[in-house]
Amino acid sequence: MSHHDPYLHFENLDSAETQAFAAAAHAETRRRFLENAEARRLSDGILAQMQDTRQIPFCQEHRARMYHFHQDAEYPKGVYRVCTAATYRSGYPEWEVLFSVADFDEILGDDVYLGGVSHLVEQPHRALLTLSRAGGDTAYTLEMDLAQGCLVEGGFHFPAGKNHISWRDENSVWVCPAWDERQMTASGYPREVWLVERGQSFEESTPVFQIDSDGMMVNAWRYLDPQGSPVDLIEASGGFYTKTYLQVAKNGEAVPLNLPEDCDVAGYLCGHLLLTLRKDWKRANRSYPKGSLVAVKLNKGELGAAQLLFAPDEMQALESVETTRHFVVAHILENVQGRLKAWRFSDGLWQEAGLPRLPSGALEIADQPWGGDVVYLAASGFTTPLTLYALDLNVMELTVMRRQPQQFDAGGIRVAQYRAESEDGTMVPYFHIGKTASPDTPTLVYVYGGFGVPELPHYLGSIGKFWLEKGNAFVLANVRGGGEFGPQWHQAAQGLHKHKSVDDLLAVVRDLGARGLGSPAKTALQGGSNGGLVAASAFVREPQQIGALVCEMPLTDMLRYPLLSAGASWTDEYGNPLKYDVCRDYWAAQSPYHNLSDGRDYPPALITTSLSDDRVHPAHALKFYAKLRKNAPQSWLYAPDGGGHTGNGTQQDAAEELACVLVFLQEVLGA
Repeated sequence: MSHHDPYLHFENLDSAETQAFAAAAHAETRRRFLENAEARRLSDGILAQMQDTRQIPFCQEHRARMYHFHQDAEYPKGVYRVCTAATYRSGYPEWEVLFSVADFDEILGDDVYLGGVSHLVEQPHRALLTLSRAGGDTAYTLEMDLAQGCLVEGGFHFPAGKNHISWRDENSVWVCPAWDERQMTASGYPREVWLVERGQSFEESTPVFQIDSDGMMVNAWRYLDPQGSPVDLIEASGGFYTKTYLQVAKNGEAVPLNLPEDCDVAGYLCGHLLLTLRKDWKRANRSYPKGSLVAVKLNKGELGAAQLLFAPDEMQALESVETTRHFVVAHILENVQGRLKAWRFSDGLWQEAGLPRLPSGALEIADQPWGGDVVYLAASGFTTPLTLYALDLNVMELTVMRRQPQQFDAGGIRVAQYRAESEDGTMVPYFHIGKTASPDTPTLVYVYGGFGVPELPHYLGSIGKFWLEKGNAFVLANVRGGGEFGPQWHQAAQGLHKHKSVDDLLAVVRDLGARGLGSPAKTALQGGSNGGLVAASAFVREPQQIGALVCEMPLTDMLRYPLLSAGASWTDEYGNPLKYDVCRDYWAAQSPYHNLSDGRDYPPALITTSLSDDRVHPAHALKFYAKLRKNAPQSWLYAPDGGGHTGNGTQQDAAEELACVLVFLQEVLGA
């Protein structure tokens, strides 16, 4: 099917034809939705909200100093700044700017954005900066002395690539390089692990490990154990959910650990590896259920006794794990609401600790400063602004650090959780947020539903102000494929069952109608990346069920996806149509791009991508848009040059894109 593809040329982003097509379509969309006074007011309002100085600055704390990345009108690319923990807690932080991101454009001769700052925890003024090219996943790494305000001469500086680089100690780093094709897997990720010591060139450094080029990627890092010795680990991934872990011995040899290949190592404390399980693990006459958290003793490459810390019931999921000086802390979902559990190692066993009463709703672990027992928690709800708490596990005390002011008037807006019955009888939860709902209420239904990632209640700042306040509704659909109820919820819509995410989304849309909360003409679907695949699939399968589509950074060509950008790394999620006939036949019937048909009526669609997206290839969006536009003139493409897959650009760019989405929705749904 795909070799007769009339839009195959869009896979070459360097071609003048592709660039001209994207630029012309993007300019047309901007003229249509953004170049008027009302859209400019909307964009300015969104930007003002983003740059509101009363927003909570979320920081990394090191040695009682709070480090923060800040963007504003003066510094559109942002600055990295620091204040003392004391002034931060007082509510009047005294910031000192450490560097401006824009200065690195000249140093590197490239358009770069800050991807992250990795502090050496023992000496936090030493930091590895990740500077991403045009906001994409490809990034440079530079070592900076934050105290001196300069790059370290002869320091750990590496060329641009999808590299993994992490501290081992002050004089060495683990480097998984991907700046040369020979270092990469077919997915474009690193396949080698090197130990680079200070003063060595890369060529002089020590090769430690390598996987075959048909694997997915390798990563290496050091876990520091405040209760013992550090451990150096390598994660060698054959696919998204299959990996081998190895420990690097003192002599530099990488020794495989006898762990299940579908587990994740989530932390290390008191000489124990903390594992999260994707499938049941049978070991030494015991079985540990999938979705659980298990601590396993590690001694010189040998695994010892294991202890089950947490096993979820069918309404629970393990969301994340952190370690403090003495505690393991787990963030758990219960019917898509957050809660915490904690354990401390004493008398040879992990004992559960009683925690103070925590706020209900969405909880997130925002930071965990090294060497102490304080955890920072961010709590919010759809209509409840963020509050930042400090939880001191030593004295089990919860204190409010900062409260964010309201960004919209939540008066009359109610939040309800419903369940829709999917095609196979599965009950699928969703949240409906809005004022008095009726079939005439313009309703935006947001979906992700992939890779075991849960979609959680979160404060709807801009959507609240510029959508809900006007009387419109927002729906968050917790479809299968996500991680809301653990591995089984994800696995139910994996591979040749991916259509179940789409079944679930359409069931939610139908349920809105059955409850009198919405109607097809007034309902829009929105999803990005994997969510773009799910939303586009629903749009193509049952266009009569919806009034509009907002499809962001999507996958749409599911027959060629393994050949495009990082696509080869997702065959665990979607199956491999290039390798298996059953997968090719399945996706031939399900792929949104291939199932667009000439004679059908499709509702208006806004498709977005970024030409610097090096994770999901822009060809997915370009091909889908070109084929759809031929048949449906109410189709639009928003395709700026920068921002990458995650929108890592300026706040102005982000505000304009959201304004374009909202103007499109207001117009086509009559909002």
